[in-house]
Amino acid sequence: MRVLFAVSPGIGHLFPTVPLAWALRAAGHDVLVATAAESVEAAAHAGLATVDTAPAGAIAAIFGAATGPPDERARRMSERGRRIAEAGHEVHELLLRTFGQVSAVTAAATVEAARRWRPDLVVHSRLQGAGLAAARALGVPAVEHGFSLQSEPDLAARFLPHLAEAYERAGTPLALPARRAVIHVAPPEMMLGPRGEAWSMRYVPYNAGGGLPEWLWRPPERPRVLITMGTVVPRLQGVGGLARMLAAAPDVDADFVLALGGDADLAPLGKLPPNVRPVGWVPLHHLLPGTAAVVHHGGSGTTMAALAAGVPQLILPHGADQFINASAAADLGLGTWCPPAEVDAGTVSKLLADATTAASARAAAARMAELPTPADLVTRLAALARASDA
Repeated sequence: MRVLFAVSPGIGHLFPTVPLAWALRAAGHDVLVATAAESVEAAAHAGLATVDTAPAGAIAAIFGAATGPPDERARRMSERGRRIAEAGHEVHELLLRTFGQVSAVTAAATVEAARRWRPDLVVHSRLQGAGLAAARALGVPAVEHGFSLQSEPDLAARFLPHLAEAYERAGTPLALPARRAVIHVAPPEMMLGPRGEAWSMRYVPYNAGGGLPEWLWRPPERPRVLITMGTVVPRLQGVGGLARMLAAAPDVDADFVLALGGDADLAPLGKLPPNVRPVGWVPLHHLLPGTAAVVHHGGSGTTMAALAAGVPQLILPHGADQFINASAAADLGLGTWCPPAEVDAGTVSKLLADATTAASARAAAARMAELPTPADLVTRLAALARASDA
């Protein structure tokens, strides 16, 4: 079986799909990833064959340049995130319009790759309409791969009107593929909104490779708190938004690990407190075990990785879907959240002392571990592809 993965640009969309792609390869199936911008190199580094579907400049033009001082960029990002959160479990029309444009600029190359390679199945990230267009053009099933706690059974139907240009560039009528499936990466009871017909799959964190420092193997002498802001927030806003969090660190009886990747400029933070250890790129799923709490921005990948690891979360949302993830984590008893400007030593200390939240986080992780693995879904995907040939 050949499976085309059509993925929206951005590693937050790509990384959650890698374990399933690996599972298919391990089972003897062929996989090809169609994506753009930073995800092309990231997919290649994951050992996956990849085709580039759009110039990086075309993608950047859709999302806009990071202009203005960091404070102004942070304000705009926060306002946009709060608007997105207004839709609750539904994907906001703003995102449908934006990713409709992304789908349009990637559709022609995605469908061309599909027609040349002839996949039996298309797996697409939630908001990559080029995957829907490719599946429709070839008459093969499409599988929507989730990456968060959001569930919306009619998402594809709501997305379709925003995909008119993508389908036109793909040269196929504007209609959904005849056979579709949806994969959710959390237990049904944790999903936001109506579940609909969906396959549940365990979220297996993939955070690329990286060297593991020697200190990581030693048991911590006191609670260890991980701080991470993903890849987008430091790039668009810098790291200044962490100043208040780090100023509070000396007043917390814990050791902090500051994991902002290898490219983040830490100079705006000044001299770090003695109980804060900066690290370069270390795979997140290796940093989380043994951690008493994680402070993060609320990106879906970090939220889900912390959930899978059973680590209590303090979320400082900045934008995008982060306010939705923050609210969901709090509602599920996995942690708490507050605006970045309001965090203090008491906020962190309270979470570290909260035995109820810690127990809830561990229970959620145990429930997640009961779900079928990506490898378990391979047979089901193959059956879906075979059924389309019948």
